[in-house]
Amino acid sequence: MSKSQILHENVYCELIVTTKCNLSCKYCIAHDLAPMSMSLECGKKAIELFVYLGYGATTIEFIITGGEPLLNFGVIRQLVPYAEEISRKNNMSPFFVLKTNGVLIDYNVIDLCIKYNIKFVVSIDGLKKFHDSFRVTAQEHSSHSQVVSSINMLKENCVKISASLTVHPLHANHIMENINFLSKLGIDEIDIGPVYGTVHWRKNQIDAFINSLRLCASYIRKVNKNKFFEVSPINHQSEHIDNKLKDNWGCKAGVNNLAFLPNGNIAGCSSLAMLSPKKPTTIIGNVESGVDESLLSAMLNYTQATRDERLYLSLIHI
Repeated sequence: MSKSQILHENVYCELIVTTKCNLSCKYCIAHDLAPMSMSLECGKKAIELFVYLGYGATTIEFIITGGEPLLNFGVIRQLVPYAEEISRKNNMSPFFVLKTNGVLIDYNVIDLCIKYNIKFVVSIDGLKKFHDSFRVTAQEHSSHSQVVSSINMLKENCVKISASLTVHPLHANHIMENINFLSKLGIDEIDIGPVYGTVHWRKNQIDAFINSLRLCASYIRKVNKNKFFEVSPINHQSEHIDNKLKDNWGCKAGVNNLAFLPNGNIAGCSSLAMLSPKKPTTIIGNVESGVDESLLSAMLNYTQATRDERLYLSLIHI
């Protein structure tokens, strides 16, 4: 993100406020990260740097994530008003999203969310039998009933909520069952994401995933005749000005999105940050020194490349 070239109306900042978690999800990609939590000082520096880099945008979204971010709620409750204040001083409208496993939600959390209009993204993998296959406590106990209870609490208090449904290869045939369950739970925004980094997908499982998404698309068309219902990545929203990015393929990492680790290191997105212990080149700067343009450029060569270009780049770096 270069301050001299503003392409985006909307910019996104991911604050990984802790790498610690109260669950032990078997497919989690973050297991290699050292346990650490973001200090208030580091969080403020991350916000200041991102607001500076995103200057000129009309909206700025702060995505608070982890680990389980509510383990560092004391810092969150101070960072949110700080981000609100500094964004508005720079003529940006701030929006807040908190990604959580849903186990630690209480009325102190809900009060903050109501005050600052924070949207919740709750990780729930659908029906209990699928969710509890992988999303368990350190003692391998069920987390499903607590997550469902938290979702009901959020809905009762009119907190905006969406669900994050992670699909393991073994469950690729069951996506529609889980979508139906979440819909009946009263959730009308769902983000589907396949497990990556910790499992191998066989071709038949990939085919099953694709077929399930086709079923989801048919379901959305049917349901949307009567109410709003969105399942990502089937639905897409454009976030650029005057089609300037119409030929810009790849993810948003480092383009209009940055992620900040608890130690102040910067990655293009939270997914790349999770890979940093094994792939240090995913780190492109620090809150103290800023973004290193050469590291950013190298990262963009991968994230914005076509599949054939990525294969070539991976081969020449072996």
